[in-house]
Amino acid sequence: MKTLIVTLKTNHSLIGEVDCTKENKVIIKKPVQIYSQLGKDGESMMGFAPFLEFSEEFKTGVEFDMENVFCITTPVKPVINQYNKVFGSGIQLATPEELAAVKKAI
Repeated sequence: MKTLIVTLKTNHSLIGEVDCTKENKVIIKKPVQIYSQLGKDGESMMGFAPFLEFSEEFKTGVEFDMENVFCITTPVKPVINQYNKVFGSGIQLATPEELAAVKKAI
């Protein structure tokens, strides 16, 4: 399973651990809706809202028919890191600049 963004035809964008099955289904573990809103300074801010968090399938995987999916995309590192920090493994991905700084320090 890979952390991906699944955008449904209803315009909901969900991030989670995604598995595409052979039965034309998409399964998303720990699905979280991504939303944006304007901050006080007028800049766009990202937020997360758990999707069906009170269902048993939240942890095991919520199943969607592929016909309801608009697209599946790869999130940028800051979005993956924020998701992992709150809902996932806690592991965050380093940027090339951060890796270079670590190598330089060693």
